[in-house]
Amino acid sequence: MRDVGGVGAWEGRPADAWARRLGVATVEFHARVTSTNDRARVLAAEGAPRPAVVVADRQSAGRGRRGRRWVSDTPLGLWFTVVADPVAGGAAGLPLRVGLGVARGLESLVPEVRVEVRWPNDLLVGGGKLGGVLCEETGGAVLAGIGLNLNHARDDLPGGLETAATSVLVAAGARVSRARVLARVIDELSDVWLHPGPPIPAAELAELNARSPVRGSSLSADGVVRHSSGRPRAVRGLRVRGGDILPDGTLQVRDDTGAQLRMIAGSVRSNPETSRS
Repeated sequence: MRDVGGVGAWEGRPADAWARRLGVATVEFHARVTSTNDRARVLAAEGAPRPAVVVADRQSAGRGRRGRRWVSDTPLGLWFTVVADPVAGGAAGLPLRVGLGVARGLESLVPEVRVEVRWPNDLLVGGGKLGGVLCEETGGAVLAGIGLNLNHARDDLPGGLETAATSVLVAAGARVSRARVLARVIDELSDVWLHPGPPIPAAELAELNARSPVRGSSLSADGVVRHSSGRPRAVRGLRVRGGDILPDGTLQVRDDTGAQLRMIAGSVRSNPETSRS
């Protein structure tokens, strides 16, 4: 175990005790970094023993997919990255599987919340964005960055977002320990690293679809879609109806002509008309 460049203890527990509790080879805790994925990328390049976990109280330049800013310069949330071995066959379904593990871990501690997993990487509670997952492949490793709004009061949350932010405190009316959340989530993710796939295991896939807020909803799709009889094509603002998440991590959708398509990259957002079929 090593804790290089970080603080020697976190939430009252020394780093070496955390490594034993989490079952990881490398652990780092930082008061502030640009982003935990940035620091994890350095660890991967240095060949740090895996699995490794990087946790920060604050991120000065937290980010989500496509470089979008993730407001996380506060100790009210939990910001961390897991560094694991690369996934044979690609990591397309990994953000969803990690998101499911986070949902399970949170619900085991705060049963008052029901966490939805929105394709491809968002965590929602009551329609508000609670957190997200950013998976990247680098230096012969995969990085799974996780950001969770935990103890933010309503006024602490950022405004002006496409999906309004929420937190465990706002949703459940109670604070939650960052230490307990970290431990439970890492426990839930252990099977992901042991059996990374693809495909997404059938039991997880069924649960992901049960937790999907886009299933049957009217959506606007931006990204890349593929029809079974054609090549992938880029779309922007394509009106579709959401279907199932598939074993390879893609999202099945149906356009206004009734054609079945697969979203293989990009994002979806709800249209003003949100009825379900």
